[in-house]
Amino acid sequence: MFNLLIVDDHPYQVDSIVYTVEQSSLDVGAIYKAHSAAEALEWMKRETIHIVITDIRMPEISGIGLIERIRQTSKQVKCILLSSYADFEYAQQALELQTSKYLMKPVKTHELIETLQNVMEQLRAEQEAEQTMQQTIYTFRENLPILRERLLQKLLSGENVPKSELTHKLSAYNLPFEVGDNVALAVFQLEDDLTGYNEYDVSLLMYAVSNIAEEVFGDCFDVWHTRFTAKRLVMLAKTAGHKQIYQPQGQLERKAKELQRLVYRYLKHMLSVGVLHSWRRFPEDLAVSYEKAKRLLRSQEGKAAGFFAGVEDLPDPTLQGLIESLYAQPSLMTLLETGRWQDARARLEIIFAELEQKWMCSSEYLSEAFFIIAGTFQFVAHKNGKRLIDVIGVSDHALIQEYIHWDLSAFRSWVLRSLERLQILAASTSYDQNRSLIQRIHQFIETNLEKDVSLQSISEAVGLHPSYVSKVYREETGLTLSDYLLQYRLEYSAELLRNTDCKVYEVSSRVGYQTPHYFIKLFKKAYGMTPQQFRNTLKGASG
Repeated sequence: MFNLLIVDDHPYQVDSIVYTVEQSSLDVGAIYKAHSAAEALEWMKRETIHIVITDIRMPEISGIGLIERIRQTSKQVKCILLSSYADFEYAQQALELQTSKYLMKPVKTHELIETLQNVMEQLRAEQEAEQTMQQTIYTFRENLPILRERLLQKLLSGENVPKSELTHKLSAYNLPFEVGDNVALAVFQLEDDLTGYNEYDVSLLMYAVSNIAEEVFGDCFDVWHTRFTAKRLVMLAKTAGHKQIYQPQGQLERKAKELQRLVYRYLKHMLSVGVLHSWRRFPEDLAVSYEKAKRLLRSQEGKAAGFFAGVEDLPDPTLQGLIESLYAQPSLMTLLETGRWQDARARLEIIFAELEQKWMCSSEYLSEAFFIIAGTFQFVAHKNGKRLIDVIGVSDHALIQEYIHWDLSAFRSWVLRSLERLQILAASTSYDQNRSLIQRIHQFIETNLEKDVSLQSISEAVGLHPSYVSKVYREETGLTLSDYLLQYRLEYSAELLRNTDCKVYEVSSRVGYQTPHYFIKLFKKAYGMTPQQFRNTLKGASG
């Protein structure tokens, strides 16, 4: 609700307006009365006033003067002027002071109520807009660390960000960096085995590392960092504009070693560090510099945890041919398509062993393996009537977008998790498909029992190879197809003998035996009596 202040040097005018408002259906809060501008200003100091209705002509301070004073402290208060004169000068001044309405005395009730309704609607709209703006600002501030990290990730990945857009974002994100700055790059990587840590634990650990880094470097450098992989922090640094640093490169390396020491002291984790020896131009040199830093980290994997090294001007990498195991026959796609899951897993282990040797030269090897393996997984999912996201889950599917930032360990974990889920899908789909196949076989037998029903004719009907049909049938039912066929023929013949007057030779023909003698022999072996004896026994029992 909105509070009103009514100002007029004639008390009866004030009371009249108060009565009109109180008798209306307007959703107003408190109504305050003042008989001079000075008294009105006192109310403004003590209470929250949303709408002021004031006469223009009053002693000492006019209504125009009152609004001028109000505008010095508040632009939001809505002001309505009352006047007995249609004075153009007053109207012009009211307009300049953003007065909501200029009403002529005597004020008509419906005109006053309508004016207040309009003013209150404006106030509600402004409050909603203000709330939306505050929510937007809050959301932006809450997400500012993420926005900063993503922008740095784009630049480190070599993604082209237009200069105007980059300049705008650096300012909007309150980052103390400008296009053309000389910057240093450092990479920090946790080397401990984090088995048993969930994603939240690792995030919390890396958050602690980044906080320590900001404190260590912050007294000498402006810094900007991002978490690039689960265990890797990449940081840009430039000398703070207000500080003169002697030998900034040496100071940077000393700070990096201090960070390494503090992380081990307080967090009990080993931190490997790679620092560029030379300063680079922002942003064009970032991608090449980061690629060299990654090569340094890859070259040290498995050698020494917690190392400190400078990233020299490493020579351009020399590729060492294909990842041969990735293309070996039978292909990974063939292994998965034919359900050879153990062989597929063994092949993947061979691929990763080869990757460990080759990806130190270039991260392109990891990209090559990713596209082949992810494409194969997608093929298997689609063949089973599923999208890949439905098989491996939303979180693992989202990781695909970040594959360019993966290290070998993260890639291997993703591949093996996805393989297990594909195997579960294939097993489920295979079961459903096999049950459907059994139903089709049984339907064919029932429909064609009088004809030549054989493995060959069944296989032709279902469109599959006879050996495959025989294998699946036995696995799913525990019977051979010939055993089931014999069992069904004899059971159906017993039903015919029980419920019809068909002759024995007719029953023999209807269940697919063209030679009655052979049928009688099989029936006697199964039931211990001939078909006729079976029928006579049933008649005797019923008689």
